Amino acid sequence: MFEDKEEFVADNETDKSLVFRYNREERIAKAPQIVQDYYNGKLRPVRGIKIFFTKQNRYIFFALIFFIGATWIYTGLNRTRAGTTLEGINFEVTAFSYEEEVYVSLQMKRSKKAKSKAPVSVKADFFAIDPNNQIGDKRNGQLVYEDGEQYIRTKFTDYDIIRVDVILNADGSEKELSAMVKR
Repeated sequence: MFEDKEEFVADNETDKSLVFRYNREERIAKAPQIVQDYYNGKLRPVRGIKIFFTKQNRYIFFALIFFIGATWIYTGLNRTRAGTTLEGINFEVTAFSYEEEVYVSLQMKRSKKAKSKAPVSVKADFFAIDPNNQIGDKRNGQLVYEDGEQYIRTKFTDYDIIRVDVILNADGSEKELSAMVKR
């Protein structure tokens, strides 16, 4: 079909020179009305916060608000609770992995709003959770908290432990804490 056509012609072999014709008024006359209004100065561009509420952008704006809200709700519901207050004592659990071991620390410190300064018997059950949300190992710890900053510490052999859950029991009151293992 195109066997008799040349694909390339050198500049010195062409005998016709290229002609470029441009007429701005003719181009604008053939343009849509909105373009003609813009060039005549009748149409002003939308600026500022109003840009979010134009017809074209309204749905995008509301979709953006919806997805930001959904993300905040999702992260709020799936947040692990690493700290709590029980019987006037602030508890915080941390866990990290080092050389095939997972070290867990439960920190206790009396709350400034605590009404009673009496000793509190604290019992903690530590559960090592694997990627399948199964309990891999369990440890127990207890002490009598009196004052200041005190700790219950334990360690697990790291068999892909991703989280450590703690069930606290302080003088009959019970709460659950959870901490992701930092690598």
